[in-house]
Amino acid sequence: MRKTRFISWVAGLTLVIVVLSVIYLMLGDKNYPLSALTTNPIVLQLRLPRLMSLFLAGFLLSVSGFLVQLMTRNPIAEMSTLGISGGASVGLAVLLAFGFSTDAAISASLASIMAFVSLFIVMILTARTHFQPLKVALVGTSVGLFATSLASAITFAKHDSQAYFLWIVGSFSGVTTEKVKLLAVTVVLFLLILFFYGSRLRMLALGDDLAKSLGVSVNQVRFVVMVMVAIASGVTVSSVGVISFVGLIAPHIAKKLTKSNFWQTVVLSVLTAIILLVFSDLLARNLFKPYEFPAGSLTMLIGAPFFIWVISQEAK
Repeated sequence: MRKTRFISWVAGLTLVIVVLSVIYLMLGDKNYPLSALTTNPIVLQLRLPRLMSLFLAGFLLSVSGFLVQLMTRNPIAEMSTLGISGGASVGLAVLLAFGFSTDAAISASLASIMAFVSLFIVMILTARTHFQPLKVALVGTSVGLFATSLASAITFAKHDSQAYFLWIVGSFSGVTTEKVKLLAVTVVLFLLILFFYGSRLRMLALGDDLAKSLGVSVNQVRFVVMVMVAIASGVTVSSVGVISFVGLIAPHIAKKLTKSNFWQTVVLSVLTAIILLVFSDLLARNLFKPYEFPAGSLTMLIGAPFFIWVISQEAK
């Protein structure tokens, strides 16, 4: 994409984010005028941190989705379709069921470890097929369903299924300042690694053989990506629950616009994901007031048809 066109897209998407953010802060269980947004304690202490968590989660979900698609050269790969989120949910189920600490850092650590295990299993089982899209979808979905079922069984056996459901359904209602800080630290770490490995990641997109001929250690880069994605999954799932398909939709739209530019795709993926999340949570908070609908359910409603469409395009 030409630089001028890219800047236009960034400016347009940023404007949409600003407008949606203002509306998000104004509307809720109780609506507030524009003049109250900088002084009202409800807005500053509850809605603003929640909005920041949407921004941070949007970054982690979109960039993770883009990286696993790049790593597997598979347009349908993302945290939910690869079973990564399901693996993270097992870690959370263990904490809940056996009465261990659910501190934000501990939850994120165990969820990240289990997310890495799930991703590693999927990678091993699909590597021989060169990550063929339908094979990845089938294996990833199977691993994810098994992990989710295991987590549900653990919590049900320990009579903790309600607490698990509230955590796993995907909602930003329980966001705390501690969780926002954890998401922010993870984003900073993600950015540092992304900049450090950026050139090698771009070469990985050219194919394993060409990347190796250019001096890239493909296995090392893949391992780094797996660790990054596992950490991102663990932190997001432990903080806001499972938010499905954002990591599929946002990178896919961005790649359609930018074609092959790595950094342009990253930027547009993040902006698109933020718009999708802010819009979803805005609806979740206001559709059935005073009750709240889980934002994760809305992203699934949007993402499932999109996933089917991408699968059908790949099959042609």
